[in-house]
Amino acid sequence: MKSQRLATIILCFISLTMSCFTLVSCFGASPPDGYLATDANSAYFIQFTETNNQLSGHIQGIQITNDAPPLTKSFSTAFTGNQNGSSITITVSVFGFSSSVTGTLNDSTLALEIPQQDGHLKHETFNGASIQQYNQAVDALQNVVSQQDQQYSNSQATATSIQATATSMQATQTAQQAELQAGQQAVSYANSQLSSALNALKNDASTFSSFSETSALNNYADNWQTMQKDYATEQKDAQAGCGQGNDNYGTVQYDAGTVDYDFGSIQYDDGSLNYDKNTYNSELSAVQSDFQSVNNAWSSLQKAVAKNTTGTPAPANTSSDVNNALQSAQNAEKAAQRVWQSAQSSAVKYDQEASGLKQQADALPASMHCN
Repeated sequence: MKSQRLATIILCFISLTMSCFTLVSCFGASPPDGYLATDANSAYFIQFTETNNQLSGHIQGIQITNDAPPLTKSFSTAFTGNQNGSSITITVSVFGFSSSVTGTLNDSTLALEIPQQDGHLKHETFNGASIQQYNQAVDALQNVVSQQDQQYSNSQATATSIQATATSMQATQTAQQAELQAGQQAVSYANSQLSSALNALKNDASTFSSFSETSALNNYADNWQTMQKDYATEQKDAQAGCGQGNDNYGTVQYDAGTVDYDFGSIQYDDGSLNYDKNTYNSELSAVQSDFQSVNNAWSSLQKAVAKNTTGTPAPANTSSDVNNALQSAQNAEKAAQRVWQSAQSSAVKYDQEASGLKQQADALPASMHCN
């Protein structure tokens, strides 16, 4: 499945684009270095340039192979494409054959609909990221492979030691003893893997449970209050009329500009919230990956215990330990989801009200008929 996903992404899609004016986020006036998608076994990074709605770029990535011991395999593929508003079309050419993929680009999120070999479309989301973040994702995968390689090497060394011991014994006794030792070592290894997976889940869930939008919402509230006060000042100044030589009319126009500036502050808050969205998605992905790791490790431990006739070592964790850890992480995930959904709803309300007030402020000077 890993190689199929890699081949599908290389041959069936790639790329994205983004004009500077489409991005209002933590990246400021410039787009991100590229767009990143990761999972437990791979990382894909898309970069491009755009000229007159025509795209040119490449995708590069790395994934863990199914070899024993596992390896990392990297790749890089060029692509072209075009953009029409938030819609994009991406074309990849390989060995003289071309394939196109469509998608959308909104803020710092690229969504592509990638054809699969079975005829279905798979939704793949790439989030804006820096080169450093991609490099960190690559380093993380390579660290995973290094650890697995070491474990494999240790396992091979242990197996070699057992075999050497067995050779010095009688054939029947040697075979039985080796089988018992292998069963015990399998349980020890499974215990270690499950403990590591549970620790990772606990740590990621702890980070996720602290997810908060209080600061962002306080900024919205402060900027909205300031905008209302500045509009009240504009209304009060407008009541004084045009003034001699339309001097008071100029004051009202300045007041309208102040309200517009306040509206820009709320738009900046939108950009901060979008940055928080990337953080939320990253932490959510980590916790969901940990779920799978814990379930896999628990299944391996159960199989190892069933084959170990000695009864020692005993399982280091029980089913209750695993279920409680999963439930705790799921509760943290649900709590963070409620925080995020509430923040999004509040932001939409602030945006709508601020937009309406801006229109009123912009229209007020003209309503004075001072020209």
